[in-house]
Amino acid sequence: MIFMDSREFSKNMRIYKMLQEVLRDQIAVRNLEVGDYFLDGKIGTALVERKTVTDLLMAMKPDATGRGRIWSQLDRLAEVDCSEKILLIEGWWGLIRKVTEWKEASVYRLVETIQKSYEIPVVYTPDWRGTGHYLIAKYRSLLERPEPRDFRLRASSVSMTPDEQAIYVIEGLPRVGPALAKALLKTYRSVKNVIDALALKPTELIRSEVAESLGRKPPENVIKSAKDVVLREVRLED
Repeated sequence: MIFMDSREFSKNMRIYKMLQEVLRDQIAVRNLEVGDYFLDGKIGTALVERKTVTDLLMAMKPDATGRGRIWSQLDRLAEVDCSEKILLIEGWWGLIRKVTEWKEASVYRLVETIQKSYEIPVVYTPDWRGTGHYLIAKYRSLLERPEPRDFRLRASSVSMTPDEQAIYVIEGLPRVGPALAKALLKTYRSVKNVIDALALKPTELIRSEVAESLGRKPPENVIKSAKDVVLREVRLED
């Protein structure tokens, strides 16, 4: 199913009708606390936050907290437990230059920061039709179970430096990406100390300690998943 946020539905009925024409009863409207579209497939889920170029510029303006609204929205998106989170930006980027006073470089740097700090992919579509086509294609990809293959889950670390190998090891924990792996190592200084912290320290304490290096608290469910792997008793068959 694709669940479309009720507020998104009221503003973009054209997208809803396009999805309904193709997916029929696989599209429904719900009140989503986070995001605009929740794609629930057989082999995974995806949460899509859709913004037009204008929406993005408005969300960048500092609010009462001194931060742009975009950052609190991304914080909430990062906390959601689903397979993928995606930021979809819809519209013509030339709008920035033509009818606004924004510096293009600032906007491009913002998008780069989003992808690096939050590890959220950004998808660009030219208009609402492009958005509809993307959502349909993405949803169908979540329904297709690939043929099982026997292959290495991770690339070899032989050619890496010791520091790169340390990052490689920590990235092997579930849902820990490069930014969080580096932040954990900056905070605890070694692979052993990271593992010890995950094994012994409370989740909230780890989140607080890592926040200084990461620039924000890592999602609670990510730390809990990593702790679960470290603490889990493993019994492998011979």
